[in-house]
Amino acid sequence: MEAESTLDDHSRTIIHIDLDCFYAQVEMVKNPELRTLPLGIQQKNIVVTSNYIARQYGIKKCMLITEAKKMCPNLVLVKGEDLHDYRQTSYKVTTLLQKYSNLVERLGLDENFIDVTSIVNEKIEDSTRIDIVGNVFGDISDLCDCGCSDRLKIGTNIAQEIRDQIKSELNLTTCAGVGHNKLLAKIAGSKHKPNEQTVIFPNSAVELMLSLNLVSYIPGIGTTLTEQLGSINIKTVQDLHNMDFVKLKNLLGSEKAKTVHDLSFGLDRTPVKSTGKPQSIGIEDSCKSISIEKEVREKLRQLLSRLLVLVGEDGRVPKTIKLTIRKFDRKSKVSNRETRQCNINTTLFNPKDISKLTETNENKILTAIMRLFNKLVNTNKPYHITLLGLSFTKFVERPSAKSTLTKFLIKDIEVQSITNIENVQETKTTPDDSPSTSYVENSETEPEPTPKKCKFSDFIAKKRFLRDSDDCASPSKLRVAELRLNSTEKSMDTNQNISCPPDASEEVFRELPRDVQQELWEEYKQTRDRDKVCSNQLKKPNQIV
Repeated sequence: MEAESTLDDHSRTIIHIDLDCFYAQVEMVKNPELRTLPLGIQQKNIVVTSNYIARQYGIKKCMLITEAKKMCPNLVLVKGEDLHDYRQTSYKVTTLLQKYSNLVERLGLDENFIDVTSIVNEKIEDSTRIDIVGNVFGDISDLCDCGCSDRLKIGTNIAQEIRDQIKSELNLTTCAGVGHNKLLAKIAGSKHKPNEQTVIFPNSAVELMLSLNLVSYIPGIGTTLTEQLGSINIKTVQDLHNMDFVKLKNLLGSEKAKTVHDLSFGLDRTPVKSTGKPQSIGIEDSCKSISIEKEVREKLRQLLSRLLVLVGEDGRVPKTIKLTIRKFDRKSKVSNRETRQCNINTTLFNPKDISKLTETNENKILTAIMRLFNKLVNTNKPYHITLLGLSFTKFVERPSAKSTLTKFLIKDIEVQSITNIENVQETKTTPDDSPSTSYVENSETEPEPTPKKCKFSDFIAKKRFLRDSDDCASPSKLRVAELRLNSTEKSMDTNQNISCPPDASEEVFRELPRDVQQELWEEYKQTRDRDKVCSNQLKKPNQIV
């Protein structure tokens, strides 16, 4: 073997938690009467999963309903196209796991890796005799003497504790695998199901990998890679072990060949990465062929309403919306899946409740979605849509109430151009009626500012305000008092409304104390006068300053 040899690291203790028949379990928790019945979860015309009673009849994942009903006539079907309850339950499990370690990595809705190395290292100092909890894969008569055996034994106790807590708090059963790396923990956990756990010690790693038989069963080796390996007659794990590494390297390249080779021997050095909030929140719905634009719009409105509920639960404000469609070509009998996205203005969303849009703002977002649709589909020709999907991506955190004043102050100067300042009247301004949504087709960046914006105003903004915190606790922290000017102009009558500076939020301005409003207005007038001087200078391009 010409592959470079590297010592395996046994220092970690990794647990893989897999929820048993997840969708079916969630439905059985909602309706306990289903626990004693053969249950299948239906999405369109297939059974995506089933409980273990149904599996005894031969029901398998992604089986056609017509076929499943023939095998099990009394099969109870529950629609599972709405993933809301499954997502909610999944995140509850992850949250529970995070009580044990901050290194929890989600793998779909029903699987999690958890690195419990730090807990194990604390417990091992106080441990005397350590018993293994659950099943063991392989021979334990000749265990490694580096200390990993005791660490993994403690890991089995922690795994049982976690599983017991998931059962008591969420009424869900799980299976678990315990190993010194993610690969072995995941495979070991699948050896005894449901509601059991298995530990694998390093000396049995090769035996565990050989037990998979086919290379396609190795996690991380997908369909394309399996086909590549098959081109040089590698079909089983044993074939991979026997293959000349030089030949493997010529096929896959040095780095990928080394990774595949290591996986076949149970070597996996990838860390458990703490999973944050999802990068994308989406929903899709297959449908009968739609060929009328009005029906498309109504379907997308329904999807948008459902999507807003999910985003509201997440709590972040989305910046981009993506449309997914699947078109069916009746001539070629082939379906094509396409996507397109655009940016949306975050101010369309209510910061107090992201899920609730005004009718006007909902129509603006829907209009943006239909623009994307018209980019993907030529509505002047016959078309047949069989799937529609919407997703929000690129999120920002919901603004806190205490940051509102800061954003107002910065906005007052940043958004003004010299042209606008020269034309403004010292009276209450009327809000602009132009649409508040900005769209940038297929762009991953925010829209460019308009050419009218003045760099001099940016200079003022940075000089006066950006030195302060973007998220301060009170107006005093913004040093509002420093904005007070010794204006010689006559103060406004106290019974009158103080004029709101142009391009600032009228609603936010009116919420400020009157003395702060006055200070901001005086500051605006002072800035205006300075900008007029600046504007006059900018009109003389040949003048040397």
